[in-house]
Formats: sequence, C-alpha cells, structure tokens
Amino acid sequence: MTIGQRIMATSAGFEAATGLLLLIAPSVLARLLIGSDIDGPAIIIANIAGLALISLGIACWPRVGAATRGTFVALLIYNLTVALLLAEAGASSTASGLLLWPAVLVHVILTAGLALTVGGHLRSAKALP
Repeated sequence: MTIGQRIMATSAGFEAATGLLLLIAPSVLARLLIGSDIDGPAIIIANIAGLALISLGIACWPRVGAATRGTFVALLIYNLTVALLLAEAGASSTASGLLLWPAVLVHVILTAGLALTVGGHLRSAKALP
C-alpha cells in the first residue's frame, strides 16, 4: 500500500467511523464536537449525514488498482471544507466541544496529505506522453 493509499484509507476510515457514530449516538458526537445537544429533527439530519459519511468512506476506501484521482480529490475537498467550517465555528464561538480543535487538526493534516498525493498524481500525469 502506497503512502497516498494509507492517507486515503485513514481519511475514509475516520469518515466511516464518524458516520457510524452519527447513526448510533448523534447527540454524543454533537456534544463532543460542537459542545451542544441536538434533538428532534436534527437527529434525523445527523443520521442522514452519518449514512453519507459511511458511503463516502466505502466509496473512497483504497482498492488495488482502483484508486483514482477523483477519490483523492473527493476526500481532499471534504477534509478541507470540514476543517474550514469547524475552524470558523470555533473561532466565532459558535462551537466549543472538547474534540473541536483536535478534529480541525486531523482534517488539516489529512487535507495536506491528500493534497500532496493529488499533486503527485498531477505531476506524474503530466510526465506521460
């Protein structure tokens, strides 16, 4: 497994695990991440988001010979936008959960790793005739 595939597997695994937590205990994740409880219709939306994250994790899980630039870019965009959204929420005091800033850091690290991988793919594609 290449380093890019390891980064992709790490990202896909984190997203699938987060999705599972959104299905099983969305209020717990909300408290840990944003420092607030959710209930009612927000639980249904959290469950739908959980299913989407599980699907993203499955779709982007690296397979021998099947990892494409598109799967790397999908995870790159996801991690970048989540890092920005969570950082903005923390900076504006909208969110203050125990795991908020660690989650931002993890998403920034994964974004950087995926960006380096995508950049390597683009450089090697340009080198081909």
